[in-house]
Amino acid sequence: MTGAKPKLWIVISRPDRLPTALAVAQALRAQFPSGVHLLREDSKWWERAQWRPYAGQFDEIHAFPRVNTCRGLRDLPRLYRESAARREAIAQLPIYKERDLIVCVGGILTISNATISAHPEAKKVLCVAEKVYRDLTRVGERTRYRFTTSGWLQNRIVEPMAGLNRTLHFKPRINPGGDGVRVERLQKNPDSLYHRIVVMSNGGTDVSNNPEIIGAKFPSVAELRGLPQVSDRNGDGISRQVIFFGTPFLLIHNVSPDVYVERLNCCLDYLRRNFSGHALIYRPHPNETNEPDRLKLDGFRIEDDREAAELYFLRNYQAIAAVFSVSSTVSRTALNNGINGYAMYPVFPFTTQQTEFFAGVMGDVPVEFTIRDLSSPPIPYQPLAVERGRSFAEAMKMAAEQKVAS
Repeated sequence: MTGAKPKLWIVISRPDRLPTALAVAQALRAQFPSGVHLLREDSKWWERAQWRPYAGQFDEIHAFPRVNTCRGLRDLPRLYRESAARREAIAQLPIYKERDLIVCVGGILTISNATISAHPEAKKVLCVAEKVYRDLTRVGERTRYRFTTSGWLQNRIVEPMAGLNRTLHFKPRINPGGDGVRVERLQKNPDSLYHRIVVMSNGGTDVSNNPEIIGAKFPSVAELRGLPQVSDRNGDGISRQVIFFGTPFLLIHNVSPDVYVERLNCCLDYLRRNFSGHALIYRPHPNETNEPDRLKLDGFRIEDDREAAELYFLRNYQAIAAVFSVSSTVSRTALNNGINGYAMYPVFPFTTQQTEFFAGVMGDVPVEFTIRDLSSPPIPYQPLAVERGRSFAEAMKMAAEQKVAS
């Protein structure tokens, strides 16, 4: 179509990726005058999230059904039908390979894989955290990992028939403790499927000599403009809040529940002592059952809406003074968004292997991040130099310009 302008297509699965999608839209809108479109999965997570106030940041939103994995041979026909139908529906979108750009945010499986499989010749950019990028390029050694049953069936049978890029799902033969231990990646390396990869980290430095892999700092809520209930002054709201995000310790037995409760109550006392002038809030993990009933939550307000932490931070950024958890990545997410985040796993009697696992999940964090002594107050965060690292907006513009101009 002569004279047509390019469109931007941003792909996310769950609402916890929405803040990053907003940052992509704001960084690149000027380069895509025909509109910014959002592709998302339709799932229970979106029903729980208060995301509609931000829908106006996109010219159009396209929702596609979530496809659940299968657990046995009898379920393979259903998995094939749903996978093929979703891929075909995405293929009908007017994504033009000559001028449009697809940006997949947060991961490369599920709807992201369906989108790049449906439009293999379109220009594509992947935007992921450094840890995710490492996982996506990790080789699953057979001595350490085994295929999951559902992953093997999906990879070997359904995906080739449905026209999807093949995925690999590995699980450690020996569980190191904690959740998030699986390795899920595409069979191909991401740089063979995406034209550019933006790898996000706290420092914003490059992780590769490959010019197509661009380092960037995590986008912060403070960088977003024109959004409802968003301020660029973290913790300066009228009601300064300290949030503790819970863990389903009755489900994940890293230590016995009784020991966990005793230590966790000490952590809650720590917050009472050091943040006496703040509103204290306990937010249960979505998989918690009656864990709060076992805790001493005097002085805490329980918020049990099960909303994704990323959207919660987006809506309440101006009121949050600090975020705590035992070992949840939500503390790292807070830090990535410019909020004072803290993890308290060192004060629990975890094994050395478990502690090392949690440290690996958190990645490269400043010394202030980790609480190691409940008798000392948190170490105040030091301001980061503004010029340190490449900004997210700068990295996205580099990724888009190089491909749109080619």
